[in-house]
Amino acid sequence: MEDLVARGFTGVLHTFSENDYNWYRRQMARIVQVSHDLGLEVQVGPWGLAHAFGGEAESLFMTQNPHLGQQFADGRRVGAGCPSQPAFRAFVKQWAEAAIEIGADRVFWDEPHWAHPVRFHPEPNSAGAWTCVCEACTAGFRERFGHDLPRELTEEVRAFREDVLTDFVRELVAHVDGLGGRSTVCLLPSVDGLHAVDSWEPVATAPGLDTLATDPYWSFFGLDVREFVGGQARRTVELARANDLTPQIWIQGFKLGPEDEADIHAAVQAARDAGVADLWTWGYEACGHMSHLDTREPEKVWEILTEALTGGRP
Repeated sequence: MEDLVARGFTGVLHTFSENDYNWYRRQMARIVQVSHDLGLEVQVGPWGLAHAFGGEAESLFMTQNPHLGQQFADGRRVGAGCPSQPAFRAFVKQWAEAAIEIGADRVFWDEPHWAHPVRFHPEPNSAGAWTCVCEACTAGFRERFGHDLPRELTEEVRAFREDVLTDFVRELVAHVDGLGGRSTVCLLPSVDGLHAVDSWEPVATAPGLDTLATDPYWSFFGLDVREFVGGQARRTVELARANDLTPQIWIQGFKLGPEDEADIHAAVQAARDAGVADLWTWGYEACGHMSHLDTREPEKVWEILTEALTGGRP
C-alpha cells in the first residue's frame, strides 16, 4: 500500500474471495484499514465468487451446493452459481454485507456473467455449450413466455438470459444501497453478446448505483487499442453522465510486455480523451505473481503502467 501511494495511486481494489470470506475476514478488515490509513480509497470485489464473477479463484460454496449450479443446454451441470436460484442470490448478498463490514468504500461487482464454456465445458464450441436450463431458469422462462425453455439460443432465450443477469445485478446494487454502501458494476465489454450483460442501459439506471465501469482489455480480445478502449470508454461515459454516475475504465496490465509500452499509453489516453478520470489497472505489479496471466518482464511493465496512469515514480 505504501508503494501504491508513493507511485501516485489514490485507490486500491482488494479481492475478497470465498477463501478470504470464509477464513480470513478479520485479516481482510486489517488490510482495508491499512489502505485507509494511507489515504487510499478501497474497492472490494467478489473474486471468482461462486464462479459467477471475474477472477481465478475456486468456490467452496459451489462444491457444497452443486444443485445451485448452472446447467448447460446439453444437460451438463457445472459449479457456477445460477442467478435464477434464490439461494445463490442470498449467498452473494451475504458476501456483500461482509464486504461492507470490512470497510469497502465501493463494492466492486466484477464482470457478472454466465458460465463460460471455455472454462466449464469439454466441447466449448458445441451447440449445447450455453447456460442455463436449470429448474429455476426453466420455471422462470415458462412463467414469462408460457412454454418450455428451448434447448436452442432463440431470441426469447437470449432475452431471458439478458433479463435474468440484469435483474441479478440490479438486486445486488439495491441490497448494497440499502446497507448504506456504494456499488461499482464492472460490465464485460460487448464482444459476443452471449456470456455477459449486452445491454448496459438497464444496469446504468439501477437505483443506488454509484459507478459504471468496464475493462476493455484490447490485447486479450485481440482488438485495436485506440478503437476498442476509446469506444468502450465513450459508451461508459455517455451512460454515466445520463444517470449521474462515475465512469470507470480498467487498463490492461497483464499478458503484455515492455514492447507494448505505446499501446499502454494509448489506452490511458483514449480513456482520458473520452472523459474518464477514474482509471484503474489490473493488476498490481503487472500481475507478475500470477503464472496464468503471463506478463513478460512484469517489473518493466509495472513501471510503464505507473508512468502512464500517474506519471509517478517509485
